[in-house]
Amino acid sequence: MEKMNLQLRHVLSGGMAVCLLLASFVSSAVTMNITASFSPSLTNPENVVFTDTTAQSGFCATWPTYCVNGERSLSTGLILTPRTGLTTTDSPQDSLYFKWPSSFQNVEVTNVENGTTTMVRFRVSSFSGRYDANSNYGVYDWGESGYAFTLGPLGGCNAITPGWLIGNTGVAWLWGVPEGTGGCYRITSVDRPVGDAKFVRQVNTLSFGYTMIAPSPLTLTSGEYVGTVTYTIGPGGDIDFGNNFQANDNILEINFKLSVNHDLKLTPAAGAQSVALQPCATGRVCSEDEGQANWERWMVTRVTPQLTGRSAFSLSSSGAFTVYLSCAEQSGTDCALKSDNSGQLVPVKTLLSLPDNIIDSATGASVTRKALRIGKDMSNNIFNTQSYARDAAGNIDFLVTQKDVDTMLKTRPDTYRGAVTVIFDPNLF
Repeated sequence: MEKMNLQLRHVLSGGMAVCLLLASFVSSAVTMNITASFSPSLTNPENVVFTDTTAQSGFCATWPTYCVNGERSLSTGLILTPRTGLTTTDSPQDSLYFKWPSSFQNVEVTNVENGTTTMVRFRVSSFSGRYDANSNYGVYDWGESGYAFTLGPLGGCNAITPGWLIGNTGVAWLWGVPEGTGGCYRITSVDRPVGDAKFVRQVNTLSFGYTMIAPSPLTLTSGEYVGTVTYTIGPGGDIDFGNNFQANDNILEINFKLSVNHDLKLTPAAGAQSVALQPCATGRVCSEDEGQANWERWMVTRVTPQLTGRSAFSLSSSGAFTVYLSCAEQSGTDCALKSDNSGQLVPVKTLLSLPDNIIDSATGASVTRKALRIGKDMSNNIFNTQSYARDAAGNIDFLVTQKDVDTMLKTRPDTYRGAVTVIFDPNLF
């Protein structure tokens, strides 16, 4: 918490503070982790998306030159072994067959600090693997000349890279999985019985790429959001390798962790911690000399002035926050000033103006002279940052109305003082 004490002598004294609250399912399943983070950047203030921080593994870690268009891969650790050999008359599900959860699924993630939730959309968008035959050159004869899989998959997938030979007995490949795609497969053009040189004895190094769509981090509170999606593996499951090839696990569990690190920093302008209210027009800030001239004018006209003052600050913010008051003395929902002579209280209104990159969540408009209240009220005064800005200008205006100045004048000569704490709080819950 940072504090800025505002001394409003003659009519008001006070303070400002900014509070910054930066933000197992147990089984034998294959478990994978996907991580992403957001932190505001002065060099890229328009950034409103998460950065995927998941470490590359599997295909893109082994052959990064093939992952040049932003593809990411996660190694599953799954190994597929066949029950029988393959024949030229196999159905797709009895041959080399792969079906992944290619349609978007909503995954709920929860802020571990305050319990708020949001949704992440996730799907598998590519996959890669390697199969090994029994002996040299057993990888050929999949219905095309040259190495196996050079013409890519049948079914709805597409070949991001053609299959290529690895050590004569193995072939690796990378296939794309368009949204909503069912199973992809290749059927051999020669029989591959158990024990034959062409027998596919194992499919391994299976990994997949993914598409993850998260909400704008500017709409989320600081903290870590965690969630899990679980897929079944097996014939008819979420992940289906057909009827012949059996995986070494039947559950795949993906854990998500999204970190939001918002910036909320208030810096008072030079001299802003002490404010002397002066008789002045609404929205204006009068100097001491101007204030004295206005008092002299009052002595002639007897038209009661209002009292105004301003405390300027700069604000760095990237998320939503609320602003409210805490006061040494109060009058209704406003802070109050207290007479040195009589102890008489008069209200002082506190009006907030924020930088242009911040809007009022209730109206969608910029924030100019918004009245603040005592106490945290989540039905009022919630502000959303639309783009990150560092040290953008804002101010707090103080106002004592003509009616209340009349009350103050009854005890003259006198000094009224008060203490105002303005709290900028990113914890909305």
